[in-house]
Amino acid sequence: MRYSDSIVREVRIYFGFSQADLAEYLGIDRSLLAHVEADRRALPMLATWRLLPLLGLMPQHSPTPVAPLPPDPAETTANTLDELQWRLKTCQHEAKNIDFSLRRQLPQLEAARRRRALPGQLAALPPRAPLPGLPNEPATPNLAWAARMAENAVADLGRFGVPARALSEARLAGLQAEIAHLEKALKGSNDVGAGPVPARR
Repeated sequence: MRYSDSIVREVRIYFGFSQADLAEYLGIDRSLLAHVEADRRALPMLATWRLLPLLGLMPQHSPTPVAPLPPDPAETTANTLDELQWRLKTCQHEAKNIDFSLRRQLPQLEAARRRRALPGQLAALPPRAPLPGLPNEPATPNLAWAARMAENAVADLGRFGVPARALSEARLAGLQAEIAHLEKALKGSNDVGAGPVPARR
C-alpha cells in the first residue's frame, strides 16, 4: 500500500512531529521521509504498517469518531496561571478606572451641553419688566456672556462627548469580555487540577 506525500505530511503536521521525530518512529532515515513527502520515493511497507496506528487516531481517517482531547494538566503550569491571574487583575483595574471616568465625566458632559444651549434658551425668554430701583438693568439677560460660555463648552464636548464616550465604552466592553474569558479560563485550569496561583512579584 502506498500513501501519498500529502498523507504522510498530514500525519506529521497533525501531531506536530518534526521529520526526524516521525522518521524515528517509522524506522527510516529523515532524508527518506523528506523524499516521501516530496513524492519522490514510496514509503517502505514496514514504515507504512507503523504509520497506520497514527493515521487511525486522526478524525478524518478513523473508522470511528475521535473525541476532542481535554486540556492536559501540563498546560496549567504555575507561570501560565500566574500570567492569567495577573492579566485578569490588570483588566479589572483598567475596567474599574474607565467605568469611574465615564461616571465622573457624564455630569461634566451634561453641564457642557447646557452651556451650549444657554444662548438660545436665554434669547427665547420674554423680556422682563423693569425692576424698581434698577432702571438701567437690561430687560434681557447678557447674551454676549452666554455666547462666551457656549464657546467655552466646546472643549468639554470634545473631551466628554458622544465619540469620546463611545471609544471609552468600547474599551470597557472589550475589557469586560476579556475579564469574563480569563475568569472562565482560570476556572477551567482549576478544574484540570492546578494548584493555587502564586503571587506575582
